[in-house]
Amino acid sequence: MTDFQGQIEEGRGKLKELLLKIPGFKGYIALEDRRTADKMVRDVAADRYQEQLDRLTGIMTEFVDRGDLVYLDKLEGVAVKIRTFIDKIRHAVYGYSGFFDAIKVDEAKLEKLYGYDQSLLDGIDSISETLNSLASAVESDQIKSLIASLTQQAADMVTKADQRVEEITREEDLPDAQ
Repeated sequence: MTDFQGQIEEGRGKLKELLLKIPGFKGYIALEDRRTADKMVRDVAADRYQEQLDRLTGIMTEFVDRGDLVYLDKLEGVAVKIRTFIDKIRHAVYGYSGFFDAIKVDEAKLEKLYGYDQSLLDGIDSISETLNSLASAVESDQIKSLIASLTQQAADMVTKADQRVEEITREEDLPDAQ
């Protein structure tokens, strides 16, 4: 995986370098950089899943062209789940909150969020392989099995995105719960 945190640190401007020398700002800037890296990871994941969604749409078109309409409802269900997932991660709460935000995200929670983000990236290869198999499948049983696998993979992706949101917005992390 690309080292987004390293890219952020290398791209710091002179102002940030100066602020790093002021007591109290170093931690703030480091967390701000991690927030930017978190957003970059999620954007890359969303873009890569969008590529897989585009491939799925192409496969669906091939199914229509060859008259295999019986599979379209289930494939559209998979496409909806993937679209939902993409929207959730592209517009997810950042992995860091500012001084005045209602939800505070500490270092331990950031590590958990990065674990979720890594698992989101890891799922891309699995979806891609299943789509490769689906594109070349001709037997009904094989197609049904691959669609069932895609359906489960898409549902798992949405669950991971929901777990990520739950991790950030746990009730004990809200100001009134303390």
